[in-house]
Amino acid sequence: MFKKFTIAKAIGLILIALGFGLFLISLILNIRQYYSRKNTVEEYKEYIKSGEAFKEKKGGNPAVSGDMLYILRIPSIDSENPVREGVSRDILADSLGHQEGTALAGNEGNCVVAGHRNYSFGKFFNRLDEVETGDLIYVDTATDTYTYMVKEIKVVEPEDLSVLESTPGKEQLTLYTCTPIYIATHRLVIIADRI
Repeated sequence: MFKKFTIAKAIGLILIALGFGLFLISLILNIRQYYSRKNTVEEYKEYIKSGEAFKEKKGGNPAVSGDMLYILRIPSIDSENPVREGVSRDILADSLGHQEGTALAGNEGNCVVAGHRNYSFGKFFNRLDEVETGDLIYVDTATDTYTYMVKEIKVVEPEDLSVLESTPGKEQLTLYTCTPIYIATHRLVIIADRI
């Protein structure tokens, strides 16, 4: 009896220690990401002041993968995040990513921005499902601030690439992320028009 109780107690303590360890790792990763995002936004603001920031050109996209393009702000969900060129795993680990081959903010066409929303990869778009039609989204570039109003919210299959299509004659911003959170079987898509 005594031996059984000791083994059960030891197993219980090991499981508690493992749970605490996982919690601690998650906490450390979230703190690290918070400060990384905060520092990236502050550095970009300093680059803008210094005149060294990437400056977009009308009619083309001279940005290369990893370039810091802008800061995307969504006041309704208290979100301010850096946006880099590209959507590779490395880029999306510490920022939002501008889908290569789509328009830049402020240009005619569809500017597409992707981001993670789970605890494994960060909370950049964690609250994107709280955005509502009519909410404003701001994109701060090195030269301007562009304002967009959310016109449509939808959930699509991961294979549905229609959200990446160009929108001739209008300036559109499309944000997308995995949904539901943790399961990621679909994509949450927010479509906004420039106002």
